[in-house]
Amino acid sequence: MAPVDTNQFKGLLDSARSVAILLPQNPGYDAVAAALALKLSLDQFGKPASVTCADPMTVEFHRLVGADTVISNFGSRNLVITFPGQTEIVDKVSYHLDDRGELNLVITPKPNTPGLDHRKLNFISGGAQADLIILVAGAEVPEVFAQTKHFSLAGSEEVTRLLETLKLPISNDAASNLLAGLEKSTSNFTANVTADTFEIAAVLMRQGARRHDGFTPEPSNSQITNNQEPTNPSPDWYTPKVFSGTTVS
Repeated sequence: MAPVDTNQFKGLLDSARSVAILLPQNPGYDAVAAALALKLSLDQFGKPASVTCADPMTVEFHRLVGADTVISNFGSRNLVITFPGQTEIVDKVSYHLDDRGELNLVITPKPNTPGLDHRKLNFISGGAQADLIILVAGAEVPEVFAQTKHFSLAGSEEVTRLLETLKLPISNDAASNLLAGLEKSTSNFTANVTADTFEIAAVLMRQGARRHDGFTPEPSNSQITNNQEPTNPSPDWYTPKVFSGTTVS
């Protein structure tokens, strides 16, 4: 995995007023944990952030701090009107309420230019209210964010390294989310583990991360056999046994 370009991210973050964090469809536990932790850090840093996922958060994810803040359609309350091929002739945009209280949006063209062709106007529901888009775990850039600067991150390990390098705040809750994601993605540190993984875990523990209950492995057949309760012998087991036989002449 290529290292995260922290300098590029810092430049994008410094110029952003708000951030949208996007998750892919059917996200994994590590992806959701990383996104929520990143939101907590950016909110604390003074960069308001939101987390968006097209799929609802299942019960599994509600162990993570902030799972209830995930929205399904970021910016869907806004209506964006674009003027393809006509932007250069727009002079000003204003609005007023008519006698019936209805909103009238007025687009005034520049002098000595043809009027706007209303048939060429585009109406888009869900205008983006973010200056920076962070794509987590392979999330794709939706059309509404096509012109917005974006940055990609993989999961909890990468997010932790980014926050630690840039000295961004890592609260107890953010650290707990990241550690939970790390544990899940490595099957409690038994798979896909490097020395860096343990260093990241140590950073999170020092930041006050609370560990979730670990996964209980399924017992093997041999364990089941060995752990069976012994069968008590019958009461006459301990009494002397008398055997009779026949005498052969």
